[in-house]
Amino acid sequence: MFGKAKCKICGQNVRFALRHLKQKHLETLNDRDIVNLRMDNVMRKYFM
Repeated sequence: MFGKAKCKICGQNVRFALRHLKQKHLETLNDRDIVNLRMDNVMRKYFM
């Protein structure tokens, strides 16, 4: 079904990218540049 993405910040393999950013890297979501990005751009920037 769905694959896992590897976080570029901590190296963990995660299935739910937004939940991972909210729980582990909350400072990234508070960044003004991220608020205006689309999900595909967030995935490119923080996940492999």
